[in-house]
Amino acid sequence: MASHTSVPPLSPAGGRTGPATGGPPRRLHRFFESTCDRTPLSTALECDDRTLTYAGLDARANRLAHFLRRSGIGPGARVALLLPRSVDLYASLLGIGKAEAVFVPIDPASPPDRISFVLDDAAATVLLTGSAADPVARQTRPPPGCRVLDLDDRAAELDTLPATRPDPTGAGGPDPLAYIMYTSGSSGRPKGVQIAQSSICNFLRVVTPVYGVRPQDRVYQGMTVSFDFSIEEIWPTWATGATLVAGPAGPGRLGEDLADFLEERRVTLLYCVPTLLATVDRELPRIRTLVVGGEACPGRLVERWSRPGRRILNTYGPIEATVTATWKELRPGRPVTIGRPLPTYSVVLLDDRRRPVPPGAVGEICLGGPGLARGYGGRPELTADRFIDSPRAPSGGRLYRTGDLGRVNGEGEIGSRPICSRTG
Repeated sequence: MASHTSVPPLSPAGGRTGPATGGPPRRLHRFFESTCDRTPLSTALECDDRTLTYAGLDARANRLAHFLRRSGIGPGARVALLLPRSVDLYASLLGIGKAEAVFVPIDPASPPDRISFVLDDAAATVLLTGSAADPVARQTRPPPGCRVLDLDDRAAELDTLPATRPDPTGAGGPDPLAYIMYTSGSSGRPKGVQIAQSSICNFLRVVTPVYGVRPQDRVYQGMTVSFDFSIEEIWPTWATGATLVAGPAGPGRLGEDLADFLEERRVTLLYCVPTLLATVDRELPRIRTLVVGGEACPGRLVERWSRPGRRILNTYGPIEATVTATWKELRPGRPVTIGRPLPTYSVVLLDDRRRPVPPGAVGEICLGGPGLARGYGGRPELTADRFIDSPRAPSGGRLYRTGDLGRVNGEGEIGSRPICSRTG
């Protein structure tokens, strides 16, 4: 596909755009805190039979942050999370940030050898778990230097700690890591993708208005937090003051079970992969926004789920670009594409010699912008191969080579083949 013809990097789609650059909040947990300060009595979380307001969840997370600090967990420490969907899980996501540490989510359904690998590779200082975690997973032996803290065993101690927010220390530097998320390892050894606070905060600032999340929305949270699709479910919800509706712990619901749950809990915004959506046979009239991603979306699903007043958004992005890089509002009778970049993101199509392809030609989808990860922890050679310096990158920075092929159509939108797996 070699070519000397250049094509300008794709620019974001017009219309629903948010602020493109900086400004507070500059830490992930501050999006939640800002909402809590505005509407403390709004419902932040419904999980099983429990309902927590923003103030209530904030207080629980604050106690956990104080507990972590008293346990010697401070700025930059890697805290692994091995918890099913539960109040403790959501409080821990917030509390780790408040303690200025880095969260490393692990699926409780993971086999012990993967859990051990992640703990060792991420250099986890502590493993947060509880009695509800899978018994096999909880029997995993952590590497030397990694303590196990069972939140159920420490519940009485946690209840005695201050409910006020801990003071920031500023010791983590201007742009510390927010989280490390591991790829599936389907193409080899799992890779720990390091996401900085600036990258995830930029993502939230630009994606929340694009998705149009409203304070009155009720958002289903069904993905494991070790899958970066969960970032979209959780954090835009909290950034706008909407309600997060946690799916049941254990195997994910699908088909009629999922439809029943969504109806019973009055869910209005659903994020899912197309194959999950395809298992639901009946209409869900309360759903006003569907966000699909993680795999190709068939046109028949667009026809099936389109109705007046409902938006269907197709999203694309690997972990390495911080959740989502491109988006498209899908409509019946129109081609399904992955659209254009989100504000602040950019896309360049390169040939096998890393040169821009001519208009209409197929090239490797390469992503740029402030959402790019720092790289892969402990794997500098792989980082250098996939994150490349390029004059085509914004401000002469880096591009991430996705490995996916795409072509720009006559409307300036990207068709890709195949759409990448977020956890590849």
